[in-house]
Amino acid sequence: MKNTTNKLTGRQLSAMLLISDAFALFCFRGGMSAATAAGLSAGILLQFILALPLALRQGGLSSGEQGFYAVYHILWGGMLFDMQWNTSGELYIPYESSGGIWGKLFISGLIGLVCIYISSVGIKAAARASLIAAAAGGICIAIVVFSALRSPDWGELGRTESGRSVCSEIQRGFAMSGGLGGLAVLLPGTKGKKLQNIAGYFAAKLVMTVIIVLTTVLVTGGIADITGFPAVRAAQLSQPFPSQRIDSLFMIVFTVYAVFSIGIQAASAAYMIGDVFPAAERYAGGVSVVLMTGAAFMLSGLPLYSFWTAALVITALFAVPVIRLICDKIGITEVRTC
Repeated sequence: MKNTTNKLTGRQLSAMLLISDAFALFCFRGGMSAATAAGLSAGILLQFILALPLALRQGGLSSGEQGFYAVYHILWGGMLFDMQWNTSGELYIPYESSGGIWGKLFISGLIGLVCIYISSVGIKAAARASLIAAAAGGICIAIVVFSALRSPDWGELGRTESGRSVCSEIQRGFAMSGGLGGLAVLLPGTKGKKLQNIAGYFAAKLVMTVIIVLTTVLVTGGIADITGFPAVRAAQLSQPFPSQRIDSLFMIVFTVYAVFSIGIQAASAAYMIGDVFPAAERYAGGVSVVLMTGAAFMLSGLPLYSFWTAALVITALFAVPVIRLICDKIGITEVRTC
């Protein structure tokens, strides 16, 4: 990976990854319940255990890893585009909701321009901005939590059902954690102890996930299992102040998180494409955005929370790093200059 990814701080790394995780929760489809919180929490603990080999990896990414993660980021970026398209209808973004394929391409083009800019300025600049974006999202979430806790009906946590078992929720948690590929890619260029950075990120993810899920259940109550996007509905139903709702604030945060989530995937893919194909380095940002848009259309309509999506995340988080450790052990790793 190029020098643009070097010297990230642990907080910057966590902020970028948490933005992607929060965006996936905003786009969460299907019912939410206390079982959802339990399943997603158990899944996060398993993800932490599977991520431990990353702390043992030495040096930058190998040639094979770069090729795999470039494809991985393009696929996950396509999934993020598709999530953004689907959720925008619930948020009433007029042109995209009514413009069909052209509306999707128009909004995707605007996001793509920002993503290309993020690719051009580098991960380091995006990481600094992500701290501000994460703080803005945290304020929005805090307002919804405040509204939910003013007069909570704790009985909703026991009455509301998601229609899924805890094991099914664990799988769903893995499937919506595609941003974990970024942990494998960015961790080598992050300051501090690797294990400490990994633990800090997963601890923050656990707290954020539990807060969002339980708050959503408290706010949406009995409709949590029938509304299309429960987290979005919770923001729309929340009214912490007498004179206004926070729909507009949530829409701004949603849009910023969508751009950051997709932009980080585009930037990471662009740098790896530029490393593997130096002649295409100048155009790598635009190429990655175009490929992600194509992947979004290809993946549109496919079940996001499938076993295969979860398996892809596990491969990126655990299998590839373990294979790398084995290759290091027997001395056949070819690492590109960072």
